[in-house]
Amino acid sequence: MFAVASMNPMIGWILLGYFLLAGNIAAEKWLLASYDFKEINFITAAVIMGLTAFQEFAQHRSFDRLKPVHWPSLLLLSFCTLIAWNCYLYSLLGLSLFEFGAIGLLSPMVMACLAIPILRERPSRWLWFALLLGLTGGFFLVKGDWNGLGEWHYHAVMFLALVFASLRWILVKSFGDRILLPALIFWEPLLVLITTGMIIDLSTLWDKATLGLFSAALLLFLSRQCLVRSYQSKQTKATSISSLVYTKLGWAMLFGFLIWGTVPSWLEWLGIGLIILSSWLIARRSS
Repeated sequence: MFAVASMNPMIGWILLGYFLLAGNIAAEKWLLASYDFKEINFITAAVIMGLTAFQEFAQHRSFDRLKPVHWPSLLLLSFCTLIAWNCYLYSLLGLSLFEFGAIGLLSPMVMACLAIPILRERPSRWLWFALLLGLTGGFFLVKGDWNGLGEWHYHAVMFLALVFASLRWILVKSFGDRILLPALIFWEPLLVLITTGMIIDLSTLWDKATLGLFSAALLLFLSRQCLVRSYQSKQTKATSISSLVYTKLGWAMLFGFLIWGTVPSWLEWLGIGLIILSSWLIARRSS
């Protein structure tokens, strides 16, 4: 991973961001056994906003960089995050970690379809070849754990989450330098905090809250720092960043083994190899 990252520093941030995001997904899957998905999202939004404000004050002794520059853009971003977060966690209730990751493989395709008309990006033939390698590797990874489409509504909700998550990252990419990174990270979960805070019982949540609940939010906060930084960079394309989502599936397989005792088959190891090759091609063509 570090050798690939040395080709382009931004690739390193992307890979780290997806590693942390995979850790967050595994933690949230574990927490769903004890918490409602709306409670998890409320804590996550509160922690991200709180940590962002603390980080900004610690570094600059002011909150000037958190001031909302363009409310319509920030609210649109927050709305996409509201839909994506709730859909992701709801679908995770009915999907295994591997099913969740398998449908997540559609993310680069969704991103490419949206980025081409909105951002006017022109993916190269190498990118499509790398995407094909990654999809093939992802197929091998999830083949042994795929349970079909019996619970179709979880899969449909997951796909809806991918659409709004892709729209969210395209918005971040389109903002460029017009909205500062701290402001983007701080205001993004605003609507999640407000809507879930109005629905859940805050006193009950306070009584049963644990450090594990907050650690999942911390992982997502750190992941956001890496990925938002990457999407804002002029050195990267939205389609190239989303293509590296395949590395997240590899990490999800590792976490599945460590937490739930899932043992990878030879097909899954083959899938990891193809995913690494896919990521290397994307990184080399982006450098």
